[in-house]
Amino acid sequence: APPLHEELKQKLIEIGKLQGYIAETEYSVEIGKLDVVWRKLERSVPTRVFEVQVGGDVYHALAKLKHAFDLWNSHIFIVAPEAERDKVENLLSGTFHEIGSRIKFIELEQVEELYRRKKSYLDFEKELGI
Repeated sequence: APPLHEELKQKLIEIGKLQGYIAETEYSVEIGKLDVVWRKLERSVPTRVFEVQVGGDVYHALAKLKHAFDLWNSHIFIVAPEAERDKVENLLSGTFHEIGSRIKFIELEQVEELYRRKKSYLDFEKELGI
């Protein structure tokens, strides 16, 4: 699990940079470290926050995302295997109901697909000189 976790975080960093964000991992907050954040400006708060779950504690990941939403009104994302979706949805309908409508679930393979599509699109624009 750890190598996949790191690989997914790096892909999210690359996607953020392709989109023009300042992207970084292990962003410290009072309750721990956020896996990946994207910021618009060097001194701004995170606009988008990602927690990558490939094993480990989904509850704690959702707690960190809720904290980011409460502090900064960030767009929040949990990246996890499809098999975890029910557990995430159960927690979002109960303990974390405040963020249920705000959080997006991204399946693990979708990160790679987004990266490929984004890179291909930007490469095509570059080729056209746009």
